[in-house]
Amino acid sequence: MTETRRCPQCRTALPASAPAGFCPVCEFRRALDTPSAQSQSQNPDSKLEASDLTKIRYFGDYELLETIAQGGMGIVLKARQVSLNRLVALKLISAGVLASQEIVKRFKAEAAAAASLDHPNIVPIHEIGEHQGQHYFSMTLISGPTLGQALARKPMPIRRGAEMLTTLARAVHFAHQRGVLHRDIKPSNILLDEQGEPHLTDFGLAKLIQDDSSLTQTAAVMGTPAYMSPEQARGDSKAVTIAADVYGLGAVLYETLTGRPPFGGGSSVETIGKVLEQEPRRPSLSNPEVDRDLETICLKCLEKTPNRRYPSAQALADDLERWQRHETILARPTGPVRRTTRWIQRNPVGASLIVSLFVGLVVSLVLLKLALDQKNAATEAQLAMDRARDIICHQIGGSDFW
Repeated sequence: MTETRRCPQCRTALPASAPAGFCPVCEFRRALDTPSAQSQSQNPDSKLEASDLTKIRYFGDYELLETIAQGGMGIVLKARQVSLNRLVALKLISAGVLASQEIVKRFKAEAAAAASLDHPNIVPIHEIGEHQGQHYFSMTLISGPTLGQALARKPMPIRRGAEMLTTLARAVHFAHQRGVLHRDIKPSNILLDEQGEPHLTDFGLAKLIQDDSSLTQTAAVMGTPAYMSPEQARGDSKAVTIAADVYGLGAVLYETLTGRPPFGGGSSVETIGKVLEQEPRRPSLSNPEVDRDLETICLKCLEKTPNRRYPSAQALADDLERWQRHETILARPTGPVRRTTRWIQRNPVGASLIVSLFVGLVVSLVLLKLALDQKNAATEAQLAMDRARDIICHQIGGSDFW
């Protein structure tokens, strides 16, 4: 019986047809650890040379050039598709050939979701395949930074932010019309091209609107806490609808206006708690250039209750365009009474305690006033008696009578 060959780095089982050595992902990582790659990390402006990748220069029809990004499920590489002589972004499963069926299924679902969307502001998929047991797909290479990198924790001009979110909202509505929810809209999943136009990518948590598979249920509790909707934060998969993507768009708009997400600054658990319990700080308090109407649009997207948000990404885009044309927007600002009511609904125990304390304070004040009134009445009665005695004494010529 032939012994199964394994990658000496990650112990991934290697297919019989694979060449001796490490699995493709480990080979690539080893290449990045060469001295020239390390010097490149110290000088981020320099580019990784192809000579650094001598260990695994080619992956099927693709010549690997450098790492673009790496997440929990996959690694994205800049590559040249040899047969067509074009630069692409190549995404591979991080776990390589040892990836579980669940991971492979989700990886393929991401590729299928993105491949079904032919829109100028959604990164298109070129090819989905498998090479030596390693699943991959290639997509158009967007040469610019992510929106998160472009913002660098600073707000952008408010009109530019509104225009960008209008474009993204229309792209998201296009996906919704074709039955795809993104569920992880955030600045790091928005790529900017050389003209600064946004392109939505990373459909790793995407879901078909009518799909109720176990894969969907598992993915429903995933996301990025600072940008996920309250229903996602609760893990309520049945409540995750297009309203969750509207919330994500609102969170991105908030960051373009203020330079930071609506919630954050602590651990994931703390952030999720804020998403569920707190109202976002008004954008105008962080950036005085944000006017009331644009703030109203942003905060409507971030409503805790899904049915109080815009009914669609298209409706959000339309209101943003009204703002850009200096027309009356459809969204209405939330008044103090409504904000108080929503807080009570989210915090019934705290509200009950405050009401109890308030009632106790009122009762104490009433009792104190009654006691003071009683004391004052007794004092006034005594004074009246004293005055009457003085009058009588004066009339009868003395006080011996008493």
